[in-house]
Amino acid sequence: MELDAVLTSIAEGLREERIRAGLTLEQLALRSDLSIAHLSRLESGDRQPSIAALITLSRALGISMSALLGEGKGGSALAVFDDNEPTHVANGLSVSACSGFPGSSNLEALRIIIETDRVPPPFAQHRGEEWIHVVRGRLRLEYAEETHYVECGASAHFDAEQPHRLGAEGTTTEVLVVAVDAPQDLRNRPLFPSSTSGH
Repeated sequence: MELDAVLTSIAEGLREERIRAGLTLEQLALRSDLSIAHLSRLESGDRQPSIAALITLSRALGISMSALLGEGKGGSALAVFDDNEPTHVANGLSVSACSGFPGSSNLEALRIIIETDRVPPPFAQHRGEEWIHVVRGRLRLEYAEETHYVECGASAHFDAEQPHRLGAEGTTTEVLVVAVDAPQDLRNRPLFPSSTSGH
């Protein structure tokens, strides 16, 4: 799918889910800690959302990221994902959703392919935790002020509220990312601004 079509699909999904939730742009901006201008550009398809922004918005809307991307609407509380799931491009990452049954919103699983020539984005921060498993290649994980190299077959687990970003080290790298929302008692804390986050 070409980038313009992907952006249009995400923009339409975001606008539809915001309206379904009965929220104005201003209300969603308060819930997500993203600016109204940034949300407006996302809804018009003028801006490419980062993974952190998609996670933040899906949580603010109380839906899964796959629902925000227009996938898996309706059905039972079970979802099965195969190798042919739609791939979306966000900030130089090829992303496929691997989670999201109707009504789910606390856990996001993603399959991400990172190319070696990806321009390093700004650091990402969002509420909750992340677990990353390297399926292929070698992951460069910049976390807080340290750089870690995670080999194929190895995993990393961390507090996603700390600045972090992903890169491919030496070869195309494929990872599985599981992001889990913060515990219920921490949800009233404001989310970190993600309008400039890249992941």
